[in-house]
Formats: sequence, C-alpha cells, structure tokens
Amino acid sequence: MSIQRGLAADIGGTNTRLALVENGRVLENTIARFRNADFETPEAAIGTYLSEAGRPACASAVIAIAAPIDGPAIRMTNHPWTFSADCIGKVLGGANITFLNDFEALAYSLDKVPTERLQPVYEPSLKLRSNATRLVVGAGTGFNAAALFQTPTGFHVGTGECGHSTLPVETEDELRLWNYLALNRGRASVERALSGSGLKEIHEWYCLEQGLSPRDLSPADIAERANSGSDPLCVSAARQWVTFLGRVIGDLSLVFLSLGGIVLTGGVTRSLARFLAEPEFINAFCAKGRQQKLVSGIPVHLLDDDFAALAGCASRM
Repeated sequence: MSIQRGLAADIGGTNTRLALVENGRVLENTIARFRNADFETPEAAIGTYLSEAGRPACASAVIAIAAPIDGPAIRMTNHPWTFSADCIGKVLGGANITFLNDFEALAYSLDKVPTERLQPVYEPSLKLRSNATRLVVGAGTGFNAAALFQTPTGFHVGTGECGHSTLPVETEDELRLWNYLALNRGRASVERALSGSGLKEIHEWYCLEQGLSPRDLSPADIAERANSGSDPLCVSAARQWVTFLGRVIGDLSLVFLSLGGIVLTGGVTRSLARFLAEPEFINAFCAKGRQQKLVSGIPVHLLDDDFAALAGCASRM
C-alpha cells in the first residue's frame, strides 16, 4: 500500500502543535509544540518544525486555527498571525492546504479519543446516547465550542464563535463583576471571563471588592493557589470561574441539544479541574428552569489530551 504523508497543525492563541500524518494516522513520535511568541509568522514555525523533522515530503496539510475560517486569508483573534494557503503551501513544497477552525478539528477528534483520556466530571444515572450530538468546549487563551453531529452519511461538525457572545450573569455581585470585565470594552463577552486573562481579571475584581490592590498573579499562579487552598481570593476567583463555565456550557447544551455529552478541554479548564467537582459548577450547569431535567441527563468529561486536535486534522486529509 502506498504511503500518503501529510502535516497536521493545531494553532492556538499561545502554542502551535504539529505532527506528521501517514495514511490518516498521527505519528505520535513526531508530535511537537512551539510557542507562537518565538516566531514572527506561522510559516517560520512550520518551517522550523519541518527542518527538525528532516524535511519530510508532505502532499497535504490540514491547519487548525483559533479563528473564524472565512476565505483564503485567515487572521487570528488572539494573536497577530495571519495565514495564507499559498504561503504555507510554499513552505511545504506545494502541498495542498486545508484550513479548519481549531474547535472543528477538536470535534472531529472526539470519536478517536481513547476512553481513558476522558476523565468523568459529571455522570448522570441515564445511559449515554452514543448516536446523539456531542459538544467540545475549551477555555485557554480564548474560549470556543463545536458540536459533533452524527448523520447517516458520517460525522458533521458545527462551529461558531461562542466566546464572543455576551457573558450571562444572575446575581448582583456578578453584575458588578460583569461591569468590571466590560470596562472600556462596551460589554463583557464570555471570553472576557472564561480564558486565562479572564481568570486573572476575576481575581483582580475580588481583590478590589475587598479594598485591596490587585496582585500581579498569572493565571497559573491563581490556579496553583486556588488548588492548594492557600489563598481565599484565588479560591473565590476559581469558584466564580467554574460557575460561569457551568452556566455557559449548560446554555450551549440547550443550543446544540448535545445529549451525547460534553467534553471539556483547554489549559485553564484543566488547571481548575479540582473545582469542576464542586457544587458551583454542576449547580450552574443544571440550573435551566423547565429544562433542568434534560440538561441534568447530559454527561460531562474532561479531556486530558492536549494534542487531540491533531487527530481531528488527520481525519480530514
């Protein structure tokens, strides 16, 4: 059998993940991760990867990008890179280039993820409907979601820009926080809260509410202090963050009717995994009025594979 080789790339707001693909299968020993900030262009990052991999010949490449995919030129939302199929094709020696949204690639990977990579967060007593729509949701540098629909002819993915919808709040405290996140922005989007920078700003607001000057802590610092329980303000920020996450994915489960389950991913989500087991998350997820029973029957899992989207890219070659 002839070997069809290609390149898979998952390009987020902070990191680029790449791997070689043979006959639709990711070669795990070729997986690499680069920091976007180390390169001026995506072509430079891909070129460096190919050089380190020995300049393999690739007939095609599927590039998943954290941006809306619309037309031949793609501009990232949370990073200054732009993408051109012609420019990337030249780096790859004339390979055929396909662009996907990064969550489109993640959704296509869901039927390929080993069950041991999915950690249960919420398991209802009802049995999982294996042929129902599934949803993948991620919070990292930004926030987004995509739905995997199973049809008689195969899988179909629905994508959006869910992070740019308006952040839903329910209490007076949350309204004050919403106004803080909206300051000089006109409004507070979901991504203003459910991202690394969002966790940082939520923590800043909790400091200000206590009459304290905001501390210069990174999202990783806040998560570490919250997980250890050593810093009450970081714990409060983490609980508010997962409350927003539960509420938003509960809303999305109704929009997409994702009765097949929800898969959570993203660096910030994983960093606060401990808090997903606390009541704030599940209560916010299930609190959907007359549809509470429906949403309460949807299982939620956490994906611990940071390279899953590469398999989704490989499936589209």
